[in-house]
Amino acid sequence: MEEYLSRLSAELGQWPPALVYGALILSAFLENIVPPVPGDTVVVFSAYLVGRGVLGLWAAYLATCAGGMLGFMAMFFLGYTRGRMFFVSRGGRLFTEDNLAKAEGWLARYGLALVAANRFLSGVRSVIALAAGMGRMDWKRVALAGLLSIALWNALMFYAGMMVGQHWGRVLEYLEEYNRILTALLVAGALGLAWRWWRRRSRS
Repeated sequence: MEEYLSRLSAELGQWPPALVYGALILSAFLENIVPPVPGDTVVVFSAYLVGRGVLGLWAAYLATCAGGMLGFMAMFFLGYTRGRMFFVSRGGRLFTEDNLAKAEGWLARYGLALVAANRFLSGVRSVIALAAGMGRMDWKRVALAGLLSIALWNALMFYAGMMVGQHWGRVLEYLEEYNRILTALLVAGALGLAWRWWRRRSRS
């Protein structure tokens, strides 16, 4: 793996800088539009390339932040202009009516705080952006909260990627474990809320 990464970083070093940073912006953008795109992996790999001297720190960081913000706000405005049923009919397993309804419920309860935490909630980032748009939240406040979230998350990913150096794959393992724990907590929380609702209904 390290040999492959060394060859890849050497090859990228031959590319025009504008093309490399453009690829970072595009990948970060697509992560919001096409969730299977591994956006966090790209961010951590960017930090690895910074450590190898292939990319500049601030340029790489700003490129990934810009792509993420463009993608997040694109989903927000799609939700704002299209509405729920447009995505339910096209979204497959991610943009289901149930998922969107849950995100809308979370937003109604936590508001901008949930938007500010969206980057730390892997797997539901795009749904939160859509729900914020469908809820007609103020786009300026959403953009500010989204920018704060992505700036903090990417800073954490860059720090982790640069700290581990060539063993950047460990960061990805930690991310996978973080996502598994987060998913378990979200499921447990949803079950707890469902149980409370059922008990209240049965008592009434």
